[in-house]
Amino acid sequence: MGNLGGLAGLASQFGVNVPMGTTADLSSPSLYPELLRSRTFAEKILDKEFYLDKYGKKLSLLAILTHGNKATKVGRDRLITDAINKLNGDVLVFDQDAKFTFSVIKVTAEDPIFAKELADVVLAELKALNRYFKSESVSQKNTFIENRIASVEGDLEGSEQALKDFNERNRQISSPALQLDQERLERDVEVQKGIYLTLKQQLELAKIEEVQETSVVQVLDRPTVAFKPSNKNLILSVILSFFLGGCSGIMIGFIRSYLDNKDMEERKKLRRIKHFLKKKIKDLFKDRRIVGIVSGFMLVGLPLFLGTQSSNPVYFGMYSPIHLIINTIYLIIFLFSSWLFMHLSRQKN
Repeated sequence: MGNLGGLAGLASQFGVNVPMGTTADLSSPSLYPELLRSRTFAEKILDKEFYLDKYGKKLSLLAILTHGNKATKVGRDRLITDAINKLNGDVLVFDQDAKFTFSVIKVTAEDPIFAKELADVVLAELKALNRYFKSESVSQKNTFIENRIASVEGDLEGSEQALKDFNERNRQISSPALQLDQERLERDVEVQKGIYLTLKQQLELAKIEEVQETSVVQVLDRPTVAFKPSNKNLILSVILSFFLGGCSGIMIGFIRSYLDNKDMEERKKLRRIKHFLKKKIKDLFKDRRIVGIVSGFMLVGLPLFLGTQSSNPVYFGMYSPIHLIINTIYLIIFLFSSWLFMHLSRQKN
């Protein structure tokens, strides 16, 4: 390998650029994120069809990401652009951490079976596209090396012929000038021979690489169907549903009772109940113990809310837009309850 590197360096002095290591061409693993976000890759998978229970039939990925099973008057170019934006923004994520060797492709969708099938298609097309770029790169290298071999072979034959003619003209070399000329011709032949051998070695290596059909993409874990949603907080959803449902039900019940009841006495009773509820709610906010308990529970839950990372983080490398809004509201309520608790404590003292 050291001899080959020396010959490659010698060849580079004569304008022959022989690659000795892995170059960052389109088949390089370092370019996978850009490759997955490219229009070329998207157009290869957008026409693939998938079955969704939501539609009850197979649809192309382009239709699933845009108009569904409804007719549309939008042109295909516009649909492809919209589908690529949605595919790269919400559906397909390439997670590549510099600290680890492995990379992860995440597919997020409502239907877990569709997500698994789409992940399989993404891996298959990534392999095919990587193999295509690799084959194209090797083919271009073969063509370049063969052209250089033909050129260097001519120069080598010319150098050998010049040395032969010199030896035939000077069978007995005694003068220093003739010895210097002979050494110069011999050196020229050795240099051309070294370049020629280097190119021949590289051509053989390139032909071996061209025969190999394997792709650089190697899959450790195949895609599987998810058993549960990955971006839903069940506890938070239940709490919010209970709170919003209860408040909405009470409000709707009061409104309907007020509108349906024309008796003034009944309306007065409803007003008294409404005033009673308002008074009790105000008392809750003025009760230092209740406010303190709420603040304490929110303080305990604060690390859970702020330390949980979203499956598709956008802000601060941690939170999705909805997660950020929920955390902001939680933090505002916590700060308000803490301020109210300290304010009531000062008033009591």
